[in-house]
Amino acid sequence: MERFYKKSTADFYTLVFLIFLSITTIVLDYKYNQITYIRSIINDLIVYPIDKLSNLPRSFMNELIRESSNIEDLERQLRVLEKKNISLKIQLQELNSLKDENTRLRKISKASSILSQKQTIAKVINNTASPNKRVVAIDKGEKHGIYIGQNVIGVNGLVGQIIDKAFLSSKVILITDPSHTIPSVVNRTGENILVSGHETAGILIVQYAEMSVDIVEGDIISTSGIAGRFKSKIPIGIVTKKMSNRDKKFSEIEIKPFEKIGQMSELILIWDYKPKVKTDE
Repeated sequence: MERFYKKSTADFYTLVFLIFLSITTIVLDYKYNQITYIRSIINDLIVYPIDKLSNLPRSFMNELIRESSNIEDLERQLRVLEKKNISLKIQLQELNSLKDENTRLRKISKASSILSQKQTIAKVINNTASPNKRVVAIDKGEKHGIYIGQNVIGVNGLVGQIIDKAFLSSKVILITDPSHTIPSVVNRTGENILVSGHETAGILIVQYAEMSVDIVEGDIISTSGIAGRFKSKIPIGIVTKKMSNRDKKFSEIEIKPFEKIGQMSELILIWDYKPKVKTDE
């Protein structure tokens, strides 16, 4: 009890002293202007630093929250920009692809105009349109005026001819099919030969060529126009091999087509020539 009494008395005298000090300060501030200067000094040297120190944790937290918010905004903007960048890259690839395709089709059209005054570019939609023959399907049919036997070429030479047609599509038998025979001519000598497909893809052969036939490696072979199946002077390929088979009494001749038969995405149909005889399916 005595301890509590002593503590209360000390607090009371402290309170009285602080009240007296406050009243004295107010009176001095009212009567003397110098007190304002003293108060300013006390504020700058004592109050301001204490206030600044007391606000540091709050300022630090606010700055941290603001920085975190800014980082999240930047990351969000970065994700949006990355998506836009990917989209723009895809569009650029599509534009480059369309540009390359346009250039290729112009080249095809220009090259095919040498062989025919009228031609149509068709896209290959199926490279295995027949189970037992080398046949491809194209996206042109009766609607586009396609006819049976129509000659089909590429930029560099003969590819095949139409053997079947539907309203919106047609089938082309390739010159590399073993059952397909082309009346041809050796450009260097003018000698007529028969060129056929072979079981090995990408190879043409000359059937039943006499051993005395004047053909050498490097000779260019073209269509002869005989039998009216193909327009004459369409390039076919180049002779890559000639071997004489004395047992069978004929020469074995191989020809490499100018076109990559069976690997083409666009074919050219020519219109200024109609075969006299339909091709066998």
